[in-house]
Amino acid sequence: MSVYFCSDLHFGHKNIQKFRQFVRSQNHNEQFICEAWKNKVTKRDDVYVLGDAAFTMEAIDLFKDLPGRKFLIRGNHDLCNTAAYLKVFVEVYGLFKYKEFWLSHAPIHPDELRGRLNLHGHVHYQSIPDNRYFNCCVENLWEQFSSPLVELDQLRKHIAKRLNN
Repeated sequence: MSVYFCSDLHFGHKNIQKFRQFVRSQNHNEQFICEAWKNKVTKRDDVYVLGDAAFTMEAIDLFKDLPGRKFLIRGNHDLCNTAAYLKVFVEVYGLFKYKEFWLSHAPIHPDELRGRLNLHGHVHYQSIPDNRYFNCCVENLWEQFSSPLVELDQLRKHIAKRLNN
């Protein structure tokens, strides 16, 4: 079993190509992410989506065909009823503590880290210049790992390398 993280998939975002430079349309964005997901994730894996998963009820349905146990950390664009998300996600959280990490959509205040690192999304192409934070937005993961998802062990190695520099 592996554990993966991603954020800001923006399924159902009609103008995503204006913000995500490497996709041509809403459909291309969804195909790009779903294909990568299906190539990496198995039914035994866990995937934490750190917000802004799906903008519409129809877009939520895209998660039905994606393998793995899916968990949502709700983002500012996840505006559908919680019951709709629970049809495809095992759990829906606002903030979640996972091992040595806080999982959130937006970065949390440094005083609230309490010795943990923060995996977050929300900021897309920006990154916080503080090694206690890691931006899991599709854009950043694509730039860092050539994938819209990152596996826990790969992420830990990347963060350790950053902390040692």
